Amino acid sequence: MWSYIHLISWVGIIVFTLIALVIYKKSAKVFTIMQMCNRVLYITVILSGIMMMQYSFSEHIVVSIFKILLGLATIGVVEMLLVYRKKEKPSRLFFVLFIVSVIATVSVGFYLSGGRPLF
Repeated sequence: MWSYIHLISWVGIIVFTLIALVIYKKSAKVFTIMQMCNRVLYITVILSGIMMMQYSFSEHIVVSIFKILLGLATIGVVEMLLVYRKKEKPSRLFFVLFIVSVIATVSVGFYLSGGRPLF
């Protein structure tokens, strides 16, 4: 169950981030709402990740710690991406980092879970 909550929260973060990046020029209010929704989902991701730690630490302690650090780095990159977008500074570097960190985090996460909840 926790893996589904974790996965759905990550999908939500990705979707809300992309919506916020696209919509900023049209509506700063919707951008702020998407940013707040992301922050709520950060909490669910962190809590569900804590609940799943007991399963992954027993077999892959180093990979689990690496996944935790990747997840926190991804959250940091999302925040920096949105802040740079809001301040209208160049955010291309953070967008590339966002894509790379999401792919790395998801890959390590599916490795730790054995492909669950998808397979």
